[in-house]
Amino acid sequence: MANRIKGITVEIGGDTTKLQTALKGVNGQIKSTQQQLKDVDKLLKLDPGNTELLAQKHKLLAEAVGETKEKLATLKTAAEQANTALANGEISQEQYDALQREIIETEQDLKNLETQANQSATAMQKIAATGESLKTTGDNIYKMSRPNVQKILYKNVQLVCLLYVVF
Repeated sequence: MANRIKGITVEIGGDTTKLQTALKGVNGQIKSTQQQLKDVDKLLKLDPGNTELLAQKHKLLAEAVGETKEKLATLKTAAEQANTALANGEISQEQYDALQREIIETEQDLKNLETQANQSATAMQKIAATGESLKTTGDNIYKMSRPNVQKILYKNVQLVCLLYVVF
């Protein structure tokens, strides 16, 4: 956020508060989620096929998308009020422009997160499909080998019986 939106006061949920204060909670959540995503990405570089890490990344991306949407909604509410405040001379043009830049940046962040989330979902689907394919292959191998194993066991039992009779 880089302190772009200093001095703008908005009403959210009936409370009049500074926009920075209103966004403080959601920005903290976004920062925490981004840190966790960085950590998971770093570990995935070491073990790209780790399904647990891929699942965590997918979950964290979904959280990040939700948090960013919440931030964007707050910023858009602030923008509506800022239009009126600008017309009344309560905020400067610079403050209004800074708010618009913050909205644009948040929209870009949201698009990026949604793209990553879609790629993660695709990867998870491919992993699930591969796992199902391997399971089917394993089942088929088992079904095909079962009669052969029975034949081998039957021949071995005959051989043991023959040896028993001979000795």
